[in-house]
Amino acid sequence: MTAQPPEVSHSGDEATLLDWLRIVADQNVPEILQQAAVPVAWMGRTSTDDAQDPTLSLPRQLENSRNALPPGFVIVAKFYDVESGRKSVERRGTGTAHEQFDIPIPRDGGIADLLAEAQRPDRRFVAVVCESIERVARTTYFSTKIEYELEQAGVALLAADEGIDPSAVPGLDKRAAPFRRATPTLTRRIKQAIAEWYVLNMLELSWGGTKAHTNQGFNIGKPPYGYAAVKTRHPVKNKAEQGRTKHRLVPDHIRGPVVTRIFLMRALDRIGYQAIADRLNADPDRYPPPDPIIGEGRRHRVGAWTASNVREVLDNPKHTGYMVWNRRKRPRPERGIRGKVNPPSAWVWSALPTHEPLVTREIFEAASTVGRFRQGSRSDATPSPLAKRTYLLRSYLRHALCDRRMWGHTVRQLTYYRCSPKPDHHGHLPWFDAHPAHVTVREDDIMPLLNQFFERRIFGEARAGFLAAAVGRPPVRNDVDERAAALTREIAALQRRQTNLITELEQFEPSGDDNFDQAWRSGIQERFRTILADVRKKTDLLAELTEQGKLQPETDPALLEAIPTTSLAVSRLPEAQRRRLFDAFHLELRYDDRTSELDLRITITGDTATLLSATVQDILDSAEGTPEPVADLLRAPAGHTNAADLQGARGGSRTRTPL
Repeated sequence: MTAQPPEVSHSGDEATLLDWLRIVADQNVPEILQQAAVPVAWMGRTSTDDAQDPTLSLPRQLENSRNALPPGFVIVAKFYDVESGRKSVERRGTGTAHEQFDIPIPRDGGIADLLAEAQRPDRRFVAVVCESIERVARTTYFSTKIEYELEQAGVALLAADEGIDPSAVPGLDKRAAPFRRATPTLTRRIKQAIAEWYVLNMLELSWGGTKAHTNQGFNIGKPPYGYAAVKTRHPVKNKAEQGRTKHRLVPDHIRGPVVTRIFLMRALDRIGYQAIADRLNADPDRYPPPDPIIGEGRRHRVGAWTASNVREVLDNPKHTGYMVWNRRKRPRPERGIRGKVNPPSAWVWSALPTHEPLVTREIFEAASTVGRFRQGSRSDATPSPLAKRTYLLRSYLRHALCDRRMWGHTVRQLTYYRCSPKPDHHGHLPWFDAHPAHVTVREDDIMPLLNQFFERRIFGEARAGFLAAAVGRPPVRNDVDERAAALTREIAALQRRQTNLITELEQFEPSGDDNFDQAWRSGIQERFRTILADVRKKTDLLAELTEQGKLQPETDPALLEAIPTTSLAVSRLPEAQRRRLFDAFHLELRYDDRTSELDLRITITGDTATLLSATVQDILDSAEGTPEPVADLLRAPAGHTNAADLQGARGGSRTRTPL
């Protein structure tokens, strides 16, 4: 082919050789290359490797995308990932799952690489094509965000199943409007919404199926300590032919009693996790430690009980006979989701017991509350290495106004218990203003009342008469009622202040000084905001107190009869045995310095009465040979100021006595 001399005019100058070569090159471009005017990048994605086969899905996506391209559009780069479409944009394209497969497609990178190249001025493409918009992301927000980022970079996002309009590529058709067309955009948004709906619908169906699975009593995961799994044939024929099974729980005849023992030590003795582990490790043949869950990142077996696996036993509600699911949120590191323990309100319980229980639900709940009672307290009476002595009433005695535990100290060989709130830590609480700087009470003022209470009204022969006389009495107004009434008054006063501020703001007349008027309004708003925060805080506290002060179950005098009577002097027991006795009865002491009254509370329930009897008998057996108390200590004279009145309390006994 002979090129004709160019007909150009350069104001009398002849064309240069370079201009002539350029024109010749343009006139001799092969026909196939003349059509390759629009370079396109392909984007593919498959779900996690256990849900799809990437070696089949990705080649299909590439072929469908290539077939949908108009003439002149050529795929010049290929980006794909094997990952979930629900991951955030920041975490997309960082996985390595594609390396596990022999995918017959050269890979230029993932979606993160595609977005990065789209921002460069020397990018290889002007548009991105995918098989379907759901391949970009399964969440509408993430999908539209990727589309927006490409659009801002001047790169069009095309989908094969939507039909590809060449005019959608920026700059390709100068007659096209400089914005996206309305109808294709609406169609895409509908498809994106459908893609997200599909995922959410599958999650809802899966959630409902797992709830039904739980309600039918089938276990998920490793059987909890104390149980063994019994396999049953899968009800779906195809899955049964694949060898898949379902599992139910049956008690382990060796480890089942260990679980019951652990709950009793926690609920009755109120000891900590490590103290329970130490007792179990003293006899490993009788109390075999649990086996760990085998797998990557799991702990190694230590061959002994630890505080953590004791806690796992106590925290597992399956020991109550109910099947429970959704106690933990599954971690998904690829999506930035951390695993966590769900609150009990999110647990899914079976409607009825599905397997044999190892503990009652009442004992399980009682064991669950011990942590709040014991917080910051040691499990036994042995002193800390830094402590010079121990205090018998440690962890039992609280101040009635603030409900904080009182701590012991010694002054000239006299033992006191003190409550001293700190302004930095407690100044924001509603009781702080009414709380004295220091509240103290002597131990020798409390112990005679406490010993007499146990010896006469719990173990004494006349205990039934004391309880019968007290059950019919009207309840004494307690500190919870008083605090609730005080909070109600404080909330009403704050609400009146709010009303006054609103009235003052409505009646305000401008002074003519804009700076003054603005400062005045800002001050009113700040005061109103502070009062509103106080109202909300006190309202929440009032709701807690209202819940705490609800009507309690009726007292059952027959529960007290399950406890053996004895003439043994509680005051003569060793300190460790007395603390064991106090823990078994869930002793609670509250001292009110405003009225100089001591509130004593013990708890006996139908589930713990028999176990309490065994604990008391064990204490009595270990105290054989202890002299009996003198008769004067057992009998309080009529009209004595230290006489304790036994009153009905929540499932147990209670006394409120002036010191």
